[in-house]
Amino acid sequence: MFVLSKLFWLIVQPLAFAFLSMLAALACLAFSKTGAAAVFAMLAALTLGVTSFTNLGAVLLADLEARFRRPVLAEPPGCAIVLGGGINTGASARRGTYVFTRAADRYIEALRLARLYPEMVILVTGGDNALTGAKNGEAEPAARFFADHGIAPERLLYEPDARNTAENAANTAKMLKDHAFKGPCLLVTSAYHMPRSAALFEKAGVDTLPWPADYRTDGRPRLSASLDRPMTNAAMLTTALREWAGLVTARLRGHTARLSPRQED
Repeated sequence: MFVLSKLFWLIVQPLAFAFLSMLAALACLAFSKTGAAAVFAMLAALTLGVTSFTNLGAVLLADLEARFRRPVLAEPPGCAIVLGGGINTGASARRGTYVFTRAADRYIEALRLARLYPEMVILVTGGDNALTGAKNGEAEPAARFFADHGIAPERLLYEPDARNTAENAANTAKMLKDHAFKGPCLLVTSAYHMPRSAALFEKAGVDTLPWPADYRTDGRPRLSASLDRPMTNAAMLTTALREWAGLVTARLRGHTARLSPRQED
């Protein structure tokens, strides 16, 4: 399922879908199927237009980001679970340091929490989800990052094998049980990713408190044309659609109780 999901997304992500639609249009022209060629060409143009020149991605991400809020903590948390994705594992391995992705706020927030709560344990979960067979997980660069910022190694735990959020939850549940953690643990991940993450960790039996980070929107976008930043718009919509695809897949596989999880009031 992991490999199939990766291959599926390689094909249906917006820019790839537009490219394949153009190839289909050219193929239809080669066989004198002008009507079909026009349909595929219009589909490609529409996909590119919506993806690059509207803020639809920001609107969809803002909806996901608004679903969970940080709670008021009645007492210092005993642990924080940091979901991988904030470190570029391949570049970090080649450079011998830690190279962050756009989701670096996951680690920045974890560091802030670690300094705020000196007794709190940090559990980083995340391996390498590349299809190349590489095994450059986040454990080693994450260890360098926390060590460089004064966090004692005995406060850190690493789960290096998870390739997706479902495996994050399942592997973390086992690790917490092995270390006899009672919880609840803070769950630190990108705000748009929190609905799926919280639902999967709940399903795995892990007692967590949502602690969203890495906000991508200001929270109040209205659908409109956006002509001045096509690459950013494309990246935002790609991220939003991938997250929604993950929510649908998790629900269909019975990993979550609802298609659209949100925090209870």
